[in-house]
Amino acid sequence: MKRAIILTLIFMTLFTLSVSGKELLTQEGTSTLIVSSKTLKVTLDTVKGLILGVTSYADNKSVEFYVYNETLGKDGFNIFDAEGNELLPTSFSYRKDVDGNVIVTFNYEQGNKSFIILNSPYYDFKVELDFSQKIEVALPFISYANQTLGPNSSYYLTYDKFSGQKTLFAITSMQGTFKFQRYQTESGKGLLESFAGPMRLIHVKQALPQQYDAIVKDLQDFGGVTFFSWIYHGIVYFLFWLYQWSGNFGWALILFTIVTRFILYPLYHIQTKSMLMMRMLQPEVDRIKKKYKDPKKQQEAMMALYKEKGYNPASGCLPILLQLPVLILLYNAIRYFSEVMAYTPGFLIWKDLSVGNFVQNIPFIIITVIVGIFSSLLTAQDARSARSGVIMQVIFPILFATFPSGLLLYWTTQSVLQLLISWVVYTRQGIKGLTFRQMLGLPERPAK
Repeated sequence: MKRAIILTLIFMTLFTLSVSGKELLTQEGTSTLIVSSKTLKVTLDTVKGLILGVTSYADNKSVEFYVYNETLGKDGFNIFDAEGNELLPTSFSYRKDVDGNVIVTFNYEQGNKSFIILNSPYYDFKVELDFSQKIEVALPFISYANQTLGPNSSYYLTYDKFSGQKTLFAITSMQGTFKFQRYQTESGKGLLESFAGPMRLIHVKQALPQQYDAIVKDLQDFGGVTFFSWIYHGIVYFLFWLYQWSGNFGWALILFTIVTRFILYPLYHIQTKSMLMMRMLQPEVDRIKKKYKDPKKQQEAMMALYKEKGYNPASGCLPILLQLPVLILLYNAIRYFSEVMAYTPGFLIWKDLSVGNFVQNIPFIIITVIVGIFSSLLTAQDARSARSGVIMQVIFPILFATFPSGLLLYWTTQSVLQLLISWVVYTRQGIKGLTFRQMLGLPERPAK
């Protein structure tokens, strides 16, 4: 067993492999240019020089939350001069910079406007203005009811729900002045920074850090951020902090698992004590089973024994039940950062921990099964319970084979931790556990 534990630890501590993130893709049509990434798709009108639509990708679904509709008012970053006349571009071009961002530049007689679609997981892009005269820019909006200006007109935001998804379109700038659905710059120059996507506070903070606090206050007024939002945000923010500290989501998930086990240690300690008490009582339980053939009398005698010894059979079940909400929370946290994981370095042989399939998760399944078998041999009271434990340890990880690899990384890590803790505790108690031959009911090998 020691050899298996050492091999498992070596595998879990291999060097982290870096892989490139997702590249932006461009698709040029007759009068359109589509720039898309794993998180965002922006459709541009190459004749009028404006945005036709924005689609976000999150939670395995696409949401087209902004569509340009001239009958409702021009709102696609159209450019107007001081007299209110709309300016139209004379030409356009696009290119990729060294960071993989796509820069689409529209040339006007009075200057130029560039859409900078960022190679980023945070649903953000920029609009750079360079004109020789005062201009006004029409800003996209997605809701008449939920729109507002920031302090000192430092930003404009509009919020709504689309397909059940809370969605935010926020635009900020250090220059110029925002009005409702309009932005003015006396110099004709400015840089508009935009967040357009699902309302994930960590993403908003990464995209628009300077205006984050004020934007959150506005979203609370709109009802977009509630008390329960902060509970969930605390969990995902802790995972994100671990990612920033460790530099990799794989290590962040492992650290998250260790911290979770530390917090829940008192409950796991109760479970371990319960298992040890059950092992101590096993000889008396066996005697009761031999003495009473009637199941009802067996049950009554065992309950009397448990009461006499102060043992509660249900005390070891609580940590197992707590695993379910932890798994659900972690599953949602992985979905929360699925786009970010696609852009960050991979972990070991896994390029993206937010996705998973049977082949990709085979290493986790193998490790979990091996660890589970040794755990069953160590903690089981008899061969029958050991065989039952082994069957469960084989079936359970296979049921999760198509879940995100990050979830299986968590489960594998906690399985290894549980085996190590149990091994230390049982060794101190002088308990060696069963052998494979004992579990299978085979006679021991003769001594050499």
